[in-house]
Amino acid sequence: MYEILWFHAAVDQLFEISRADPRQALRILTAVRSFGRDGKGDVKKLQGSSVEWRIRTGDWRLRAAKHGAAFHIVSVDNRRDAY
Repeated sequence: MYEILWFHAAVDQLFEISRADPRQALRILTAVRSFGRDGKGDVKKLQGSSVEWRIRTGDWRLRAAKHGAAFHIVSVDNRRDAY
C-alpha cells in the first residue's frame, strides 16, 4: 500500500533503541511494516503541515513525511522528546 523509506538519522536512532531494548526495536519495525503493507496502525497527520505524519507505537513516535504513496521516516523519538 505504501512504500516506506528511512532517513539515515532514523536508522541510527532505531539502532540505538535496538542496543538498549531489542524487543522494542522489533515492535517499532513491525508497526511500520504493518502500516506500509496494510495502512493499519496508529498513524495521524500532524496539524499545521501538509506532509508531516506521526506513527505511534508504545512510547515511541516516528515522524514521517508523505510524498505520494511513499512515507519517509525522518526520526524515531521517545514520546517525551518527540514534540
